[in-house]
Amino acid sequence: MIIKYQALTMQGQGRTNNEDCYSVLPDDGLFMVSDGMGGHNAGEVASNIAINAVAYYLRQNAGHKPADILLEEAVSYANEQILTDSRKSDGHQNMGATLAAVWQQDDLLYVAHVGDSRVYVFNDEQARSLTRDHSLVGDLLREGVITAQQAINHPQKNVLTRALGVEEQVLPDISVFEQPIPGFLLICSDGLSAYLPMEKVLPHIAARVKPEQMLPVLAELAKEAGSNDDITGVLLWQEDTEEVSVND
Repeated sequence: MIIKYQALTMQGQGRTNNEDCYSVLPDDGLFMVSDGMGGHNAGEVASNIAINAVAYYLRQNAGHKPADILLEEAVSYANEQILTDSRKSDGHQNMGATLAAVWQQDDLLYVAHVGDSRVYVFNDEQARSLTRDHSLVGDLLREGVITAQQAINHPQKNVLTRALGVEEQVLPDISVFEQPIPGFLLICSDGLSAYLPMEKVLPHIAARVKPEQMLPVLAELAKEAGSNDDITGVLLWQEDTEEVSVND
């Protein structure tokens, strides 16, 4: 099935470089967002390594093993590549990256993520996240210690509990969904999702904005809400998305 897509990345206000990275590879059915972390340009390096390493591994090995196993191995390969690079350069020490990926294989969509970059499914009535943040605030939210509104403004919302390039081994969360896409899929960095009540905003946008304009509108809303972070999103959809429930 042909997936339509739109992508956007925007450097955060006052930042010297954009540490986010995205990749759209429609011929491979692969769409990714990575948010780098680290001083100077190291975050940008880590996110680029993450995106390129996953794409390379999947291209080299597609069809050799089940897709979920390949995704797990691709993430491990990316983790190794970031660690290797960080040990070669003093300026790249302690760098890391998140990853959120959607991989289309036949009639199935595989969603993999590490960190707090997210994947949402939404239409003009409702929205839900297909990923669970690997972060301190994400843990507090799931435990009921804080509310979703408190999570948006929490002082430790950038503390991750899992990321690429931090430890010798890392496991992604992987989910599988049948096509057609149930509404729109949004892959995004936390420069967008950490500043907006996404479950409320996404249906509102879907009901009022053409798909090609959704990402610019969401980015402006995030900036108005106080985001000075880099903002990156990849939006995926098919023609008749508005008629499908996100709970299907």
